[in-house]
Amino acid sequence: MVLVWEPITDLPQDWSSLTERELGPLLQFWNDQKADLEQNAVLSEFSKRLAREWSIETGQIEGVYDIDRGITETLIERGISADLIPTEPGQKAPELIAAIIQDHAVVLDGLFQFVRGDRPISKGYIHELHAALLQHQDTTLVMDQFGHLFESQLVKGQYKQRANNPKRPDGTVHRYCPPEQVDSEMESLVAMHHEHQRQGVAVEVQAAWLHHRFTQIHPYQDGNGRVARALASLIFIKAGWFPVVVTRDDRARYIDALEVADEKNLRSLVAFFVDVQKRSLFKATQAAADVQEVHTVDEAIAAAKRVLVGPGRSLDPSIWFKAKATADHLMDIAAMRLNEVKKTLENEIQRSRPDWKFTTGDGGVGMSLNMPYTPNPDAYERQYVLYLRGQRLQQIGMRADAIGSKFRGLIGMLMVFDGFEAASKEPFQVNYAESVEDAERRFRPWLEESLVNALSLWRKSL
Repeated sequence: MVLVWEPITDLPQDWSSLTERELGPLLQFWNDQKADLEQNAVLSEFSKRLAREWSIETGQIEGVYDIDRGITETLIERGISADLIPTEPGQKAPELIAAIIQDHAVVLDGLFQFVRGDRPISKGYIHELHAALLQHQDTTLVMDQFGHLFESQLVKGQYKQRANNPKRPDGTVHRYCPPEQVDSEMESLVAMHHEHQRQGVAVEVQAAWLHHRFTQIHPYQDGNGRVARALASLIFIKAGWFPVVVTRDDRARYIDALEVADEKNLRSLVAFFVDVQKRSLFKATQAAADVQEVHTVDEAIAAAKRVLVGPGRSLDPSIWFKAKATADHLMDIAAMRLNEVKKTLENEIQRSRPDWKFTTGDGGVGMSLNMPYTPNPDAYERQYVLYLRGQRLQQIGMRADAIGSKFRGLIGMLMVFDGFEAASKEPFQVNYAESVEDAERRFRPWLEESLVNALSLWRKSL
């Protein structure tokens, strides 16, 4: 099978249908928090760690090198150093791996400088990105007309001279833009992107479109994925968000979303980018919970001043409590739905298997082992459980918790199976800046998907 290349197309007229517009209210929330975090130097340290993660993972998912999770965490924590990377058979030398990662880090820092300089994206700037990202990569694998792979000198900052049509494991050949048409396609890409900016297209839609159409062109012999993620990161950074950190754990969903986009549907890629941004926001909020120790009277007074009269108090904290009201409303919806599921289970299973009992009630939901944030039940907590009593007691539970040791108007919601396993693919986020109506519109499909996942986990456990 051959996937035939087609010239890139613009966004549909109804591009707003591709997104739930969730990031708008979230950005208001994030901007309200930034000044307080900056005062405590929390944001600076978090940004450094996030930059290291981006620099490592953007090459990891492309197979440029292979660094295990433990070493990755060490590099994120302590900094990029060849001394921390072990020598492995068949792998690049640690010094070269560290140099490549440092190239990525320099590019990411350059993205922030680019935004501050308010330069427009151009073909020339994209060439600069490519050359910088691949500074320490001198060769690439190419395929000749007979299908044989061989090492070829990598030309940096220049469009490809040979076709790059990779063969997938299933035998499918993915044809990208022919070399002779790359320049005109890149002209179209840049022009359409500038028009999207002029029209005020939502940032997540802009980033998904630019990323996908760039990969559809595949203008360089190698490094296209890294350039695409850099461009998407640039769009988000310019809007006040985080770089797009796509990790090895994201790879399957990321590739699936790109393949769905190949079928002319960007919605999955847009949703993926939104989830990546939300994950970074959760991490930043969690970082804010790590209260710095004070060791002198002056430090203690300065810390109290930041709380009482610092930038974080410019927003009336009472507005944060709107998130609690929204979470209460959504938990009521979840409780009603769990009761509906209970009745269906009674009708479909308990009638023929009277040894099975199904009940519902408040409380008793454990914390998932892989929760992406640390709950703060003292600030806000609600739980509702569907109990499944057969040979042993199991449960499907919904829990909602404030996030962060200091409540800032952000609440996480998660469906948990059997007290410890997350049934939700991603946590649901509630913030004070979003209306109850918009939150409910997003919540209902998330709730259904989480219920399906939870019931599937239960079935597999029988």
